[in-house]
Amino acid sequence: MSGGFENPYYGGGGGGGYTNSQNGSQDSPGGKKKSNTSTIRPVTVKQILDASQPHPDSDFAIDGYDVGQVLLVGSVRAVSKSATNVQVEIGDGTGYIDARLWLDSAEDESEKAKGIEQDKYVGIMGSIKLFGGKRHISASHIRLIEDLNEVYNHLLKALYVSLTLRNPGTTGHAHAHAPNNDYNAPVGITTTESPYANLPPLQRKIMEIVSKEESEDGMHVSAVSRSMTGTKGEDVMEAIENLMGEGMLYSTVDDLHIRAT
Repeated sequence: MSGGFENPYYGGGGGGGYTNSQNGSQDSPGGKKKSNTSTIRPVTVKQILDASQPHPDSDFAIDGYDVGQVLLVGSVRAVSKSATNVQVEIGDGTGYIDARLWLDSAEDESEKAKGIEQDKYVGIMGSIKLFGGKRHISASHIRLIEDLNEVYNHLLKALYVSLTLRNPGTTGHAHAHAPNNDYNAPVGITTTESPYANLPPLQRKIMEIVSKEESEDGMHVSAVSRSMTGTKGEDVMEAIENLMGEGMLYSTVDDLHIRAT
């Protein structure tokens, strides 16, 4: 199955450099885990606002890992443009934050700020900065998003990366660490009852859909979200995260394709 939502900000791996190999990072002498700050980390506004910074000259850290470049997707709440910069206030359902993109010329504005208007969805790549006691993003790129699936896709990726870093050795290899329970037991008795009957309704529906996927590549998370008619993408995202945490789903060819254990 094709993953049709590769983000143009990412490299060829589609994950901004955050893969399971990051779990091998060594702890620093102070005990804090370090990650390569040259990678691009997908984040939410809340993660930025909650990020730690031991001292003014240090990098911000999320989940105990230093972050350099971040990628944020959300809706423009307000926008102001001048000859030198474009400033937007962006929200993603977890909070609001300002982002500023500096311009080199008037022609620069027509290209870099094209289509950026209130209530439009945008993707912002940049670094976290602190000025006057308030955090903002110093943006290197702002891109208009026209496919709303990309919004849900980004939130799923942000949660997946966070889950991977907080639980090294489990996410991405859940099939090898799945708990020995009724959900993983082979079905030897014919029954009309769903093997996921004890799960909450949304998680049950997700498992029933994903478990029918026959491709070795698994099912793309955006396809799962589209299958949940009438359900908010945020709720689908949270349910998938919980199922991966329980070892009932695991990633395959990349962190956007999932299969049932």
